[in-house]
Amino acid sequence: TESGLRNQSRQEEESILRERGVNRCSIKGALHQLFQLAHNRTDKSQNPVRFEVICNASEEKEEKNIEVELRQIFFMNSDCLLIIMKDVAQTKQVSRLKALDQYKDQLLASVTHELRTPLNCIIPMITEVINDPAIPDATKELTLKPAVNSAQLLMNLVNDILDYSRFKRNKLTLNFGEFDLSSKMIEIYRLFEIQCRHKGIDLSCSISSTLPKTIYSDKNRLGQVIINFLSNALKFTPKGSISLSVQPSLKDKDYVMFKVTDTGLGLKREHLAKLFIEFGKIEADDHLSLNPQGVGLGLLISNQLVALLGGKEGIKVTSTYGQGSEFSFELPIKIVQPETAGATIRAPSKVQPRPSLITQSCECHRILSVDDNDYNQMVIERMLRKLNFEVVKAFNGAEALKLMKDPASAGVQPCNWSDCHYFKLVVTDLQMPVLDGLELIRQIRCLTGQVGRIPIILSSATGEEPQVKEGFTAGMNDFLCKPLTEDLLRECLKSYIPMYSALI
Repeated sequence: TESGLRNQSRQEEESILRERGVNRCSIKGALHQLFQLAHNRTDKSQNPVRFEVICNASEEKEEKNIEVELRQIFFMNSDCLLIIMKDVAQTKQVSRLKALDQYKDQLLASVTHELRTPLNCIIPMITEVINDPAIPDATKELTLKPAVNSAQLLMNLVNDILDYSRFKRNKLTLNFGEFDLSSKMIEIYRLFEIQCRHKGIDLSCSISSTLPKTIYSDKNRLGQVIINFLSNALKFTPKGSISLSVQPSLKDKDYVMFKVTDTGLGLKREHLAKLFIEFGKIEADDHLSLNPQGVGLGLLISNQLVALLGGKEGIKVTSTYGQGSEFSFELPIKIVQPETAGATIRAPSKVQPRPSLITQSCECHRILSVDDNDYNQMVIERMLRKLNFEVVKAFNGAEALKLMKDPASAGVQPCNWSDCHYFKLVVTDLQMPVLDGLELIRQIRCLTGQVGRIPIILSSATGEEPQVKEGFTAGMNDFLCKPLTEDLLRECLKSYIPMYSALI
């Protein structure tokens, strides 16, 4: 807790003070010590004497940190002792606050990782059962789909809080690159198509044919904003229609306008000011929250993302209470990467694979999976087997390194090819005991021959920018953020095992 972190910080500071011999006393006691030290001083050098006294001012009921400096000077033909006293309480408070902020960042990263790790298993496993034709539709509708939707809601909450924290710390990451605009919008449309159909809502998508096929932006962050718009529209539209429109801007030919319109509950004028406030929730006339889900960060984060992506005017909202709402924004078709506050802009994470085993004609369809969590291993093994790969598992970096150096001794059999290289690719977790993912990558890259050039994909539930940078520095080829999906894994593998694209 915050109070616990504050107490921990204070205890650490007091331990340091004790080691330095700093006294804790009243103001009267501090002055007594000061004059006693000045009277008894026998050092006649010019070197100043400095010490610090922590005083308990009972009349003010607060601590005072006083830094005292004694300096011998020559003044008016006499040897004098200059006493300089400085209140450093504010400096100490700033140090405590910085330490507390650092503890909060560490706590958030730890909690995020621990929440995403089980969700990495829950969401894919339930989704797999939902896709099983042997399961009755009634069971899927009444039990499985609510379960996976609840898990996805929890994941969205974790992502919102993490994005908000990153933005506050100026560590929100943008990955700019060219992408097919229509394909991305259709992909998002299909995410909501089934949900709208079940709710009896007409969902439409209109994309202008005059727009260029590709635009230069961050497709994932753009998709995040559109998904937030459509999610809100779906929650607040009990009946009627929702439309997604992507058209050229009426104001500037070099801009694209994205617009989501619904015939839902609508907003009152006084509600509009709360839309982009931290943790803002709109209350209905009956004092029931209009937003039963979420923590009130989605639109705030979306508005910040639109600005970072080049949207000069941010998100515009028009709404009529009882009739519906319209959310829109405009982005440049092609932009030069801007200088932004609150974000780190880097090139797309995908890099060209190093010369690797995939250039050989070895017949093995084997992938090495490295993760210390049994459930994560189960998930990725099921995904890879569905993609027609054989999976060999290691539960820490040391086991994986042993397999890489001498797979035959661990019982891994070569294929019929005379120059079998055993593994096509390595997928490794980041945080593991004995030897973590980063150190595993470094040691694999130190191996000689083809084995040292195998494609390596690092996967983690945190996905923080420093960790991604460390991964590329260590020698990884790509990064996947958990929870993994079968589609995401498939597309990544196609990039590094092109000769097996038809297989998966």
